[in-house]
Amino acid sequence: MLLPFVILTSLLSISLGQWMNPLYMDCGSKTGKVNSLEVVPCEGPSCTLHRGKNSTIKLGFQSNVFVQAGSVAVHGVIAHVPVPFSLDNSHICDFLTPSCPIQPNQLYMYTFSLLVHSSYPPIRLDIRWELRDDSGSDIACVQFPAQIHD
Repeated sequence: MLLPFVILTSLLSISLGQWMNPLYMDCGSKTGKVNSLEVVPCEGPSCTLHRGKNSTIKLGFQSNVFVQAGSVAVHGVIAHVPVPFSLDNSHICDFLTPSCPIQPNQLYMYTFSLLVHSSYPPIRLDIRWELRDDSGSDIACVQFPAQIHD
């Protein structure tokens, strides 16, 4: 009697887990590939980012090239126009597990948390997050829908 409950609970967790992460597209990874994306908190295919609260992005990827010290670029895409977003720290190595240098064909997790400032306007947009190698090419690039909300 317990086995059907365990199976049902497991399947339900897997199904719901698919909707807990945003739907994303690869927006031009050239020297690597995206393996996973998680935004916390995110409760559906489009993430609601609450003003005055922290949000965290976890981006799993693999590089095809050796990277000594890469960088990060973030854009808000509004009406198909990318608007640069300045980060306090755009050094990829400061947020990477395992640490730099990045070796080819190894799995990495980039984790970055930021405060969604109260001054940000409530708006729907796409967020483009790019992890770049030493030459500025995208190792991993993801774009996902979001909404800034109170």
